[in-house]
Amino acid sequence: PTGCVTITPEPTPPNMKLMTLANGFGCSTAETIQNNYSVDKYYRLGMVQAYNVNIQRTFPMGIVFNIGYTGAKGSHLDVVGSPNSTPTGSSIAGVAPFSYETSVAGSHANSLTVSVQKRQQKGIALGVTYVYGHSIDNASSIGGASATSVQNFRRLDLEEGNSAFDIRQSATGNWVLELPFGPNRAFLAKGGFWSRALDGFSLSGDFTFATGTHYTPHYVSTVEETATGSNNSLRPDRVFSQPLPGKGTILDWFNTAAFTAPPANQFGTASRGSIEGPGTVAADASLSRTVALGDTRSFEARVTATNVFNTVQYSGIDTTLNSQTFGQVTSAAAMRQLTVIARYRF
Repeated sequence: PTGCVTITPEPTPPNMKLMTLANGFGCSTAETIQNNYSVDKYYRLGMVQAYNVNIQRTFPMGIVFNIGYTGAKGSHLDVVGSPNSTPTGSSIAGVAPFSYETSVAGSHANSLTVSVQKRQQKGIALGVTYVYGHSIDNASSIGGASATSVQNFRRLDLEEGNSAFDIRQSATGNWVLELPFGPNRAFLAKGGFWSRALDGFSLSGDFTFATGTHYTPHYVSTVEETATGSNNSLRPDRVFSQPLPGKGTILDWFNTAAFTAPPANQFGTASRGSIEGPGTVAADASLSRTVALGDTRSFEARVTATNVFNTVQYSGIDTTLNSQTFGQVTSAAAMRQLTVIARYRF
């Protein structure tokens, strides 16, 4: 057989290489080969550089205040694309589109963290942490964990967008409250039935309030898209005259009129990670009691409730342009669950 892969420069940024067929070391042109996969022979393992600075101050009543900045820069991140495909699935230079894995992507993230913690005192402990941050990358997935490849491998600069795991704002916290009843406590300390009955109870819990992660609009898996070697990565055009946010309801999470099919033989202009998904509103709580039975023996009973307020929590949206449920919420997180645990120590 004749023909081999040679490299010619691609004039558009970021100056990627275009693979074509030419006479050489045994690549056959007699038949079309589907589902090829190759890896850059100069592939390098990814690297992340992290840096942070924190200022902490302790105030009266055991209150600790902390403000900090955290940054991270990723280099040589894994990315998969189809170097010789076109938006219609036709190949360049007669070679069937194939997947090509290399390590030329990058990322950068920055975040500001403010936390206030009250150390346990008189049976009370509280903690709240607020994070404002932003993560951007041009990788189809960090570490190659996703099979989705980039839309246009020769223009990785156009792949830059919000990271799939980017959460712009979040507030998390936890608390512990030991009920002030029983011996050596503020109330009912002199003994008696109620003192013994209410002794050893404690309440605890945690909460998370956060904005949503980001989704990428794309096409349904058509024959043409599959032929490009970039399944589920072709994006629609962004209609900039239309606002992106929708009503935030189940049937209208984002404005579907903000996206449209691109002109023939062209890649779409919509950005990766341009759709913000549902946020998080979650609170858990636990009620427990420990009864000392002398020596090293004790009995503990605990009731834990996840999603204690039974808040409906959306967990997925449909961002496939040609889908009948495009723009709608497709799934929800678990509702309230109760767990009862009893433990005897001896």
